[in-house]
Amino acid sequence: MEKSALNISPTFSIPEETITFKTMRASGPGGQNVNKVETKIRLIYDYTLHVNLPGEILNRLLSNPGITYDAKGRIVITEQSGRSQYENKLLALKTLKAMFRKAMIKPKIRKSTMPTRASKEVRLQSKKIDGAKKKFRQQRIDTDEE
Repeated sequence: MEKSALNISPTFSIPEETITFKTMRASGPGGQNVNKVETKIRLIYDYTLHVNLPGEILNRLLSNPGITYDAKGRIVITEQSGRSQYENKLLALKTLKAMFRKAMIKPKIRKSTMPTRASKEVRLQSKKIDGAKKKFRQQRIDTDEE
């Protein structure tokens, strides 16, 4: 029996037992609907239960500054922009997928290069022009004629 999973890519998926949802009443405008219906969703992803999660993806995921954590260190995504609980659940899952897709991209290693001869000449030419402007500003015109 195959367990259900949240597919991120054809080769990678998140097991559903690592994701839990909590509902609560949303804040903000909405009138009586906000006061009586629990539409706000809090998605909690426990990466410690994810056995097949590669370490490099986990490191990139955890180094993302936009992620919030709970007291146990689990990743928390809160969504309340939708009108229904189902809509907010889909938006939270979409946010989690986006986080994983971003973490799956291996960053390019920057190769240091030297400036070209043409770029050096352009820089020096612009410095000469700026120096000439400044030199022109220093010249005083003597208006006293004797």
